[in-house]
Amino acid sequence: MEQLGKRLVTGDQPDADDLALLHQILLARSEQLEVAIARVRTELKLAPTSRVKNTGTILEKLRRQGGWTLASMQDIAGMRIVGPFDRRGQDEIVAQLAGLFGDGTSAPKVIDRREAPMHGYRAVHVVVFPAGSPIEIQVRTARQHEWAELFEKLADLVGRGIRYGEPPQSGLVEEELGGASAAIREVIRLRLELRRATVAQALALAEWLSAVEEGESTAPEDPELDAMRRSIDAEIAAFRESLADEL
Repeated sequence: MEQLGKRLVTGDQPDADDLALLHQILLARSEQLEVAIARVRTELKLAPTSRVKNTGTILEKLRRQGGWTLASMQDIAGMRIVGPFDRRGQDEIVAQLAGLFGDGTSAPKVIDRREAPMHGYRAVHVVVFPAGSPIEIQVRTARQHEWAELFEKLADLVGRGIRYGEPPQSGLVEEELGGASAAIREVIRLRLELRRATVAQALALAEWLSAVEEGESTAPEDPELDAMRRSIDAEIAAFRESLADEL
């Protein structure tokens, strides 16, 4: 697997035989995922969505990480559970998943992105090994999910690298500017400033959202919570509308 990952990102185009081997791996992971989803639906009465990464997404990730991570890529196959639960309910589902897949070839691994968020992203991931290969189960509250979806849309608009802490892009390369005037270059500079501000706004919303959810878990009787919920929901809705205007 490690050698295949390295070969896939060597040169301009992957070898056809290596791509065929990758497709076989994806098919096997898809079959394992379907069995795992059936267990979750039957035994926990939950309704996860599922996905297997496509070839392009895998190649993008391999290139970003030097090609050596195919063997340890935990999210090739995954499912997602989203619901109207709070953080305590999220923890309960995580515990149920860990118990359900405790009979796997390796012990389930919990990655709490609430405690260690990644560029604003928060959720709890449970990596399980029902048939030897990892399956990643994302457990998100409704607000965590909406924020993650909005940030993906923002990444489509200003550059996918913002998901990894990279700055937004102007959408142009230096060669395309040619003999652009100082005025045009200033417009581009201002456009980048606006994009940076939009990314900063999204990250601030993530912090605010996290604070509200923490309050719901640790101080559910706080009389200020209702107002804070309304405020963060209104801000998220406004951010969604602003992105819709751009896209």
